[in-house]
Amino acid sequence: MKIDKTGFKFGRGKNEKTAAFNLYMPLSVIADIKVRAKKLNWKYGHYVAYVYENVAHPDPVKLTAIDELKKVNHDQARLGNLLNAGLADMALRANHGEMEKLLHDIRDTQTQIKAKVMAL
Repeated sequence: MKIDKTGFKFGRGKNEKTAAFNLYMPLSVIADIKVRAKKLNWKYGHYVAYVYENVAHPDPVKLTAIDELKKVNHDQARLGNLLNAGLADMALRANHGEMEKLLHDIRDTQTQIKAKVMAL
């Protein structure tokens, strides 16, 4: 088994089997893979394996957190729209209790957004 300068192992290990794996990709992606592999003087399969081993893959937990963050952001937008409507309506503007509750809800959703962003 060969090892290149980056420590990537080429070839088969003693117990590791290889198999063909056909992929259908856009021709531009295939051309890019060929160009990059040729620059490194590697076989295409070695280049694809190297990229697979060394590139970060999407984290499902982060994707879920981003979806939750989008929901909270939509809530924030709805509360902002209610605030604008309340400021435009003289009858609602006079009702300080409801406006204070709305501002409190906006602050709560801002806190949720900050907490979720920090969790990422």
